[in-house]
Amino acid sequence: MRRAERDGRMRGLEKISNKRKKILDAAATIFSQKGFHQARMDEIAVAAHVAKGTLYYNFSSKSLLFAATVTEGMETIVRQVRAEMVSDLPFPEHFQLLVTSIVRLYLQHSDLAHIIFNEISSGIDDAVLMEIERVRGRFIEFIAEMLAWGQQKGYIKNIDLKLSAVALAGIIDSVCSHLLQYPEGANEEKAVETLHDILSSGLLKR
Repeated sequence: MRRAERDGRMRGLEKISNKRKKILDAAATIFSQKGFHQARMDEIAVAAHVAKGTLYYNFSSKSLLFAATVTEGMETIVRQVRAEMVSDLPFPEHFQLLVTSIVRLYLQHSDLAHIIFNEISSGIDDAVLMEIERVRGRFIEFIAEMLAWGQQKGYIKNIDLKLSAVALAGIIDSVCSHLLQYPEGANEEKAVETLHDILSSGLLKR
């Protein structure tokens, strides 16, 4: 393939990727504001500044768009948390960094977080829910891996790590959901401090 053709193809792929990101960002905003059932594909197309035909070319149904919005958003958060966990810190500081990273990223991706906390419910296609649960499951497994490392180092009690990861994720979800709903009640720093105190006193040996 000629260089000019290769460069042209790369620009075309980048253009498609940027357009897809615009659609997913717009979808996150609309789904967050109106919920899955009240959101309309045409208003998402307007918010993304794309033709309705372009929207349907990328996502043939609202359910598929919702699934992509949530799963790709969650995968982005997991990738970012994993990247931040590459450190030589002792486990207690590593654990605090884990909590801090998850809270910060949820608050940065507030539209996505609002959907995860409030819109993953009945009335959504079973196939969509299964795909979302699959990605959520990988997030839980990642947290369990972090706890297993702490257990090997002697910091974590001899408890079920999978259930501990589910509980940890659930507590963080609840606190972040409250923080997004009532931002005047606490800030990110206070939320992280409170979460770390609760979680560490329950998981870390004194």
